[in-house]
Amino acid sequence: MRLLVFLAAAFASLSAHATDIASCSEPSGKGYYPEVGIVKKADSGWEDEKISSGITKLAKISEGEYDILFVDIRREIISARADGGAVIPLSRGEKSFSVLVVYPGKTAEVYTFLENTSGELEYLHTLSRAGDEVFITKASVMQGVCNYIHFDQL
Repeated sequence: MRLLVFLAAAFASLSAHATDIASCSEPSGKGYYPEVGIVKKADSGWEDEKISSGITKLAKISEGEYDILFVDIRREIISARADGGAVIPLSRGEKSFSVLVVYPGKTAEVYTFLENTSGELEYLHTLSRAGDEVFITKASVMQGVCNYIHFDQL
């Protein structure tokens, strides 16, 4: 319970001047690890992935400016912008919104927040990580559920 209170307070302080647009969690999916660098042939290939305590939030900093805040597997709160990522709006629909997060020379990620035809809120996260500055090369796609998405505040 303490962890949840701490995480809520930390998210609130990180986005004190931002509008909270979406809150999503429990991402799971597939990751692909090619035989590159420290990944040996026997360890390469597709893996099931799940971040049980993973939380992802979309925050609007100002008009046209967004940030992705997330709690990773180590339970650390990370701001994509503070971590060196450029957060770029990609597409906006009546019930969907996507941003591209680029960490130059390392990683590209796309986050899509949507309401599906059944009325459920979810997000999709795709990742491509490669380059000389990357410890482990990887591509993945994950899906999680959202508690809310405020499409009217985009």
